Amino acid sequence: MNDSIYYQYLFVINPDSIVSDQIITFKKELSQAIGEFSSLHSDPHITIGSIILTQLKEDMLLERMQYVCAHAKPFNIALDGFGSFKPHTVYARLADSQKVREFTSTCERSCDGLPSKKGWQPKAKNPHMTIGRELGSKFKQSKELFVNRLFQARFEVTELRVMRRELEGRYSIIKELPFQG
Repeated sequence: MNDSIYYQYLFVINPDSIVSDQIITFKKELSQAIGEFSSLHSDPHITIGSIILTQLKEDMLLERMQYVCAHAKPFNIALDGFGSFKPHTVYARLADSQKVREFTSTCERSCDGLPSKKGWQPKAKNPHMTIGRELGSKFKQSKELFVNRLFQARFEVTELRVMRRELEGRYSIIKELPFQG
C-alpha cells in the first residue's frame, strides 16, 4: 500500500430485493424514455456519505464504522412518492428521513480526526434514493415521468455497505457491516 494514493470511501444503505427491483424498474423505464444516464447501472441505495483517505487509513476507518454499526439498531425506511433536484436528478423520496439523518450524523462524527484529503461529504441533509442523475437537457422529461405517480415502499435497514474506489475509478464493495444494537 502506498500512503500517497487516495481512495474514495462511500457509505450506503441498500434496500431489500423487493424495493431494489422496483427502483431498477423505474431506472429501466426512464432509460426507455430518455436513453442512457449516469446512474442507470448503479445499484439502488441511499448514500450516507463519503470520505477521501489513503488506503493506509482504511483499517482505522472500518474499525470506526464497525463500532457505529455495532451500536446501531435496525430501523425502517418508508419511500413515498418522487422528488427532484433541479435541473439534474429525479429520486424516490423518503417519507421521513429523521432516522437516516441521525445515523448519517453518527457515521460522520466517527470520522472526525481522520487525516482525510476531503472531509465527510455530502453535507446535504436530504437523503433520497436516486433513480436518475446528471439528466441535463432530459431533466424536464424525466421529472414529468414521475411527478404525479404514486409510489410507496418500506424496508428495514440492518447494515451499512462500505465501498472503495480509486479516484475516477469504479466502486467495489469492501465490507458490509451488520447492525448489532
